[in-house]
Amino acid sequence: MTQEQIQVLVLDDESSIRWVIEKTLSGSGYGLHFAGDAEEATRLLTRQHVDFALVDINLPGDDGFTFIQKQKELNPDLLVAVITGVGTMNNAVTAMKLGAFDYLTKPFDIDEIEALVERAAQALQASRKQHTPKPIPSKGEDQPDLIIGKSRVIREIYKSVGRVADTDINVLIQGESGTGKELVARAIHQHSPRAGRPFIALNCAAIPRELLESELFGYEKGAFTGATERRIGRMEAARGGTVFLDEIGDMPLDLQAKLLRVLQERELQRLGGLETIRLEARILAATNQSLLDRVESGGFRADLYYRLGAFIVDVVPLRERPEDIPLLVAHFLRQGAEHFGGTEHSISSEAMAILMAYSWPGNVRELENVVKSLMIMTRTNLIDVPDLPRNITGKAEPSDNKERFEQSVLHHWGVEIQRVCNKGEGDLLRSISAHLERPLLKQVLQLTRWNQVRASAILGINRNTLRTKMEALGLRKPGSRNGNHPDS
Repeated sequence: MTQEQIQVLVLDDESSIRWVIEKTLSGSGYGLHFAGDAEEATRLLTRQHVDFALVDINLPGDDGFTFIQKQKELNPDLLVAVITGVGTMNNAVTAMKLGAFDYLTKPFDIDEIEALVERAAQALQASRKQHTPKPIPSKGEDQPDLIIGKSRVIREIYKSVGRVADTDINVLIQGESGTGKELVARAIHQHSPRAGRPFIALNCAAIPRELLESELFGYEKGAFTGATERRIGRMEAARGGTVFLDEIGDMPLDLQAKLLRVLQERELQRLGGLETIRLEARILAATNQSLLDRVESGGFRADLYYRLGAFIVDVVPLRERPEDIPLLVAHFLRQGAEHFGGTEHSISSEAMAILMAYSWPGNVRELENVVKSLMIMTRTNLIDVPDLPRNITGKAEPSDNKERFEQSVLHHWGVEIQRVCNKGEGDLLRSISAHLERPLLKQVLQLTRWNQVRASAILGINRNTLRTKMEALGLRKPGSRNGNHPDS
């Protein structure tokens, strides 16, 4: 299939979006078709074959998901990508469960649209088939997002959840402590056919070895001293739901062997029992370690690693997605207001800039604890820079003038830094440097009594460069012929 044969439909109620995509793709050789609502798009599809559709979610009449489901039932080979201004986890997961080729959030770059359509064309050329999707919940049945974020890495996690949720494949979730691995596991369960069944979590690092086996598999009366009655294990209790094994890397080797056999045979026995019990639960696992390194050192079984890691989801640390911090803070502030009662707190832009600049070694869990602590400790409903913990502001023990200067700059320019970060582009370094350069040069010139030779030596630049900068910044010696003002 050549590019010229590929017919592309753009379904979006915003005329500006349709115009941008038309201008972007008009010279690429695709057949382009446009519609502003699902009804118009449906009429178009009755008379025009379409290979690939870019579909917005929020539309007048039928929403984008309903349109996709109806059209995929009529044409399972239709390749679809979702574009939306509401980049929630549920939207991304629903899109992927419907078999979406990809999912983009607005505003997007022109390059992203070009690359997306090019990848779709390659997929069509390879004759990739999409399966008819299962019915999805109506909007009224949507559940709250478990994972909060809009960064590219978080959107990739949304896609992974959507791809794997409807399967029974084992999933290994990797990431540092506090990144939200259990939330990813819960999201997979929530969006799976097992959602109405139990979700049972077990931390393998928090339970002593002698208790972990009985917690997993249960025991019969008399199996050991103190076993005065039968007890059902977590895997049996899940009853068709999901068992989440957190920190699986800390499981003892002998239990790893037993777990491997259970996963292979899909059956288990209680301790001290002879009855074989069918394993009906799905197994999800998580680790904050490199299991491959553990395999190499002999601390983890290679066969169990490959059994658990049939599908791997990597959860990145918070420091690698600072653009998600404002969303997370707003979420925790709402949660805190519901939990503690009273009005919802807000946070100043300067304080938010500092939170975004902090490295968050404890990841999302640390951020949540800090926000909720601030809500308790702050006397007003506005959280500001002085309210932040000293380990975050860096004001505990300023070691030297350089550190104090850096802190004052960050505080002063917090609003501008956040504004440019939210915009996603700008000339921040040049802008701030220019504002700092004039007062610096002025003070050095004043201290040297406007001796340019001494000033240039102190500044570490040559005299001609200093003279050029003085002219550009309007710095003149008081009483000079070029100006009579002290600043001129």
